[in-house]
Amino acid sequence: MRELLHLKDPLAWLGLLLAVVLLATPIACQVHRKRAAEARVNEAQADAAREAGRDAVETVGRAATREAQGDALTRSNDKEIRNAQGADARVHPDAHAAGLDSLCRRAAYRDSERCRLREPAPR
Repeated sequence: MRELLHLKDPLAWLGLLLAVVLLATPIACQVHRKRAAEARVNEAQADAAREAGRDAVETVGRAATREAQGDALTRSNDKEIRNAQGADARVHPDAHAAGLDSLCRRAAYRDSERCRLREPAPR
């Protein structure tokens, strides 16, 4: 070992350097491959997160559109009913109650405040 530390021949130093490089190169390549693989995984995860975010925004947008369309239909129906001939005529209380009961059995109206207060008889 002592002889190795006292090498005076430049070719010996060159040989030693070459041996170190040859041993270190595979390790460096392995580290580089590992980092490249980690970068690919991170990029794939980022792409997946972006896609999930885009899907979420589109889903919320579609839900808002459906809700707006439903609200517009409700307003249109309300206007049509209130403007129909005979809309101001009195309705027999039993017919009125039966109509409300039938609406309150539907899922769309079941949770409305008016229906919760009525609790229509189940069919």
